[in-house]
Amino acid sequence: MPSATHEASNDPTARVAAEIQALHVQFEQWFAGSIDDFERIRSSMADDFTFISPRGDIVEPAALLGGLLASHGSMHIRIRIENVVVRWSSDSSVLATYEEWQDHPDYTAVRQSTVLFTEDESAPGGLLWRHVHETWKTPPPAGS
Repeated sequence: MPSATHEASNDPTARVAAEIQALHVQFEQWFAGSIDDFERIRSSMADDFTFISPRGDIVEPAALLGGLLASHGSMHIRIRIENVVVRWSSDSSVLATYEEWQDHPDYTAVRQSTVLFTEDESAPGGLLWRHVHETWKTPPPAGS
């Protein structure tokens, strides 16, 4: 009989949730300026990664990475990931949804996100981020 640890490592939802959480911890630390190594963030994303912002803008990889680099040390927020659900998977890909809660000093913003991963042994956690689409559930206050 497999151990509970072994079963958890084979659970696609647990694996996907761990990768989503791990990358968002890196974002949180990067935004706070508490880490200087950008490699974990950069190597998580496919070269042709696409991001659709909560406003509906399609952001290409160079612009996304440039914006992230420029945001180093720019804000102190806490990011919580909740309600991770694997919606579809195959031998090489996983489609999942999750909520991203961003706790700022004066407000909390919530995004509903969909992510497409592909299996890639060279990626952190073995999952390469290919595409993310976010939608506001609770947007930040106007002017923030």
